[in-house]
Amino acid sequence: MHSPSCHSMEIPFGAIVSITSRGRTMFLNDRLRPLGLSAGQFPVLMLLAREQNITQETLVRHYHLDKGTIARAVKKLEDAGYIRRIIDPGNRRAVRLFLTKKGEDVLPSLHAINHAWESLAFSGLTAQDKKTCHRLMRTVTLNVFSSMATEGEHSDVRE
Repeated sequence: MHSPSCHSMEIPFGAIVSITSRGRTMFLNDRLRPLGLSAGQFPVLMLLAREQNITQETLVRHYHLDKGTIARAVKKLEDAGYIRRIIDPGNRRAVRLFLTKKGEDVLPSLHAINHAWESLAFSGLTAQDKKTCHRLMRTVTLNVFSSMATEGEHSDVRE
């Protein structure tokens, strides 16, 4: 695998984020493939590991992904037997999500994969560096999405 040269300070921050994200996707796909899963399904299962009986809309808002992306991931997970979808009796348009026994059984592997990714990503950093990096990236993410909410998510930049 070719590793990008990220040593230059001339690489824009956005490119560094993109390269890191792509590396994570490749890492996850490689580790999840034997389980019949992919990187796109990983966040759904990880959130359901923390909280069940959530709606697809909750996933959309939590991960800032479009409804179609979440719907495809949920459908694949349901077809593979990892989750079940139940129509909310109080709101017939809402679908509530739950892990199945198969979904619960795979959680230790998912947590191990997530831990392996974080160990790889933060290798060579002190515990304090890791906390600082996490805090700074969370702040950057909050800045981006609060700005988008203020300006409207689909506003165009015109010259």
